[in-house]
Parts: sequence; C-alpha cells; structure tokens
Amino acid sequence: MRAFLILAVGLVAAGAAAASDFCGGNGIVALSFTEGPEATAITTVEPGEAGLTTVAVHAILDDVTPVDGPGGVVLAIGGFEMALRVTGAEPLSIAKRILVPHRDFGPTPRQIWAGVASDGERIDQGPLPLVAWTVTFTGKVEDVRFDLDPAGLLSCEDLPGCADSGASALYSGAVDVAQEGFLFGAGCMPAVLNPTGEPDLQPVPCTVAVTDVGIFQPRP
Repeated sequence: MRAFLILAVGLVAAGAAAASDFCGGNGIVALSFTEGPEATAITTVEPGEAGLTTVAVHAILDDVTPVDGPGGVVLAIGGFEMALRVTGAEPLSIAKRILVPHRDFGPTPRQIWAGVASDGERIDQGPLPLVAWTVTFTGKVEDVRFDLDPAGLLSCEDLPGCADSGASALYSGAVDVAQEGFLFGAGCMPAVLNPTGEPDLQPVPCTVAVTDVGIFQPRP
C-alpha cells in the first residue's frame, strides 16, 4: 500500500502502513505569499534586475476541527503529503523548504512526503506553516495560480475512500499516541501571482468529511 509514503519515513515500520485508514477530510491547506498565520492569497511581483520574477509560496494547515477517536483527540500530525501545482506560467526553478523538523522523501521540489518527530507537530494551537516553496520565472508573468495537485497524492491510490474524496493534501496522526495509521485529507485554498482581474480564490474542500467516515468524530 502506498500509504507508506507518509508513514514509512523512519517513524514507523512498513507493516503499520498496511493498516492505514482514510478518515475523511479535516482542514484546509492555504497557499500564501506570507508565512502566516493569516494567509496572503494575492501578490504583485515585478521582475528583478536579472529579469527574473521570484516569489515564496507557503503552505499553511488551517481550519482543523478537533476530532476524537482511536488514541483520543488528534492534537498533532506525524506526517504530511502534498504536491505544488503551478498554472499560468512555466517556472524556471522551484525549491522547497519544509518549515518543521522532518524527514522528507519527496523525489522532486514540488512534492512533499514528510514525517516529523514521534510526538508530532501541534495542530490544536492555530494555523501550522508546513512548507515554503521558492518559485522563479523568467520575465514578467501574470495570472499565475498556485494550488495543490490531488494527482500528486500517491498514498491515495491504494487507500480505500481516499481517491474519490477530493483531498488536496494528506496528513497523519502522531506516533506517540498510536495515530500514525490514520490519514486525514485537507482541502486547498489557492493563491494567485500578478492577477489581471478578480481571481477565483474559493477553497476546494474535501468532499468526504470525517463524519462521513465515522472513525473519528468532532469533539463535543
């Protein structure tokens, strides 16, 4: 099962990944031109002296509802998976920087398959910045859209219920509370560079909620 792409990054054995469960959608990854906590979804950047346009795009996990289930309330994440998508112009280069202590097995700059420490990164204390991509273009660009590519979630391919959930990103619970085998989907709020009109910034949520699956439930 390809759910090992999140789980088998030195945190848990491959055998644990075989017991992974998709638990539905919970939260949004907001793409932002600032690190947060509030997302900045629109910016204008002109080419520099070398004729290059460079912008930093941050991925911030937000709007996570406290849920309770096996292992208790999900307070922290143990790993996450996402893939940056850029449309409207072809980047000259992309570099990634993960903003939390991690091990990343993503094979390209666009892809993140990261695991964090066994006690996880807290998600119950507000928005959590996860990744910053530095994206460079040649010359002036307009109407460049950044979002997350669901096709980049290889863990979804063999995970029942995940592929049709509309998830744009995935994250798992923390190892210390034995929640590493539970994967949650997150939607995406896009960002636009140098828009020439009013861009569509509507979030794209998961279509399968935690309550639809039933393994975890919103905390009373």
